[in-house]
Amino acid sequence: MKRFTKWSVLALSVVISIPLLSACSAKQNADTGKASPAATAGNATKKTYKWFVGRGVDSAPAVTVKEIADQYSKTHPEFQLVLEGTGDRPSYLQKLHTLIASNEMPDMFDTDSDAYAAQLTKQGKLVDTKQMLQELDKYNDFRPIALQYQQFADGSMYTLPLEFGIEVFWYNIKMFKNLGITPPKTFDEFMKVADTIKSNKITPIAVDGKDKWPVLRYLAFKPFRMTGNDFIENVKQGKASFKDPAGMEAINFVHDLGSKGYFQQGFSTTDYTAARDLFLAGKTGIYYMGSWETMNFANDKISPEMKDNIGYFLMPTMDSAKTASNDYFINSGIGLAFNKNTFDDNMKGFVKYLLDKYPEAYTKKGQFSPFKYSLAKMDGMPDIFYKIQDEISKSGTVFAVPWDTRLDPATNETLGNELNALGMGAIDPKDFAREMDDAIKENAPKYFK
Repeated sequence: MKRFTKWSVLALSVVISIPLLSACSAKQNADTGKASPAATAGNATKKTYKWFVGRGVDSAPAVTVKEIADQYSKTHPEFQLVLEGTGDRPSYLQKLHTLIASNEMPDMFDTDSDAYAAQLTKQGKLVDTKQMLQELDKYNDFRPIALQYQQFADGSMYTLPLEFGIEVFWYNIKMFKNLGITPPKTFDEFMKVADTIKSNKITPIAVDGKDKWPVLRYLAFKPFRMTGNDFIENVKQGKASFKDPAGMEAINFVHDLGSKGYFQQGFSTTDYTAARDLFLAGKTGIYYMGSWETMNFANDKISPEMKDNIGYFLMPTMDSAKTASNDYFINSGIGLAFNKNTFDDNMKGFVKYLLDKYPEAYTKKGQFSPFKYSLAKMDGMPDIFYKIQDEISKSGTVFAVPWDTRLDPATNETLGNELNALGMGAIDPKDFAREMDDAIKENAPKYFK
């Protein structure tokens, strides 16, 4: 029996549509590629292309692409791009799957290189992004890990990276100093730090439980240190079990964090922004999130108490770890896929222009580019930006893969339903392991043969 409402009921989010140009629109069947003209400029017929955004229409990648599309349309009036998004990731995924099942695949959409995307590639529905980048002579302009992250196990790639980042534990420097604690280097030290913070009547960790994946990261930490990515790659196919040592270490870790009150009260319904705001208000000591948050920790909107008061430490390690301390979650974010049936010369011309302009425009927003592009001190970014940029340059070559990009969709849903219950102590660790193994046994054969 499921303990929590399935992700699918989150589809009540408001859909936001943002036109990048004037409000002319063309009704387009994105799966068949048929488009009616919305406007004409000279002999050029304007076509509207839709990007269904899963990372937030106000995110730095979306805003940057918007600005570049605006620029492109000034000299290419036949091109128009509109953005549409939903309020949270579960709602986005539900609507995306519904659109595609209804033969209304958007021209561009965000997706991980997961089992669902693999099915779309087998059906011939997505543009071969690796081939496209090679044809445009842009493939070698990217950071190698940015491309590796987007690839399937066989090395094929059907999504374009727009982001790049490392994931770290941000912490309250003054709080740590006042409590006499230092950033932990091992998981044992991490638990001691959390216990010290808790014993001083402060919530140790802020976490976004509503979107599931931040809690899922905690589940993945120990198996990555113990096996690299071998555990998740084997367990997703039923070749390993959640009852194995790596699986039980993971499960017990999340169970302990939640049952000991190290996560904030009500974490399962706390969204991304609310979790971050708890940390920025000084109400928690630790907040795990990616380097894409760097500029949010350096802007003028944060309280004076937190200004220059945010440090970071890396994923803890453990005895007999098979991965190095500078190996951790490094990613290029959710990828951008292109509908093969509507990827015409018009769209290809825009993508080429986008790839030329994106690295500088994106990085100057205080972001870290998937391209081999960095900023010098003279560019005037805050110190924390350059610290993270330097940390990126020292990161290892082995990166942890997000489990939700490896498990099949049905098992992912089961995991999402039960994970917060595990953290709340509402399900026993052994029962959680059994439910996950049963889900994989039932669902994985449909995707992994």
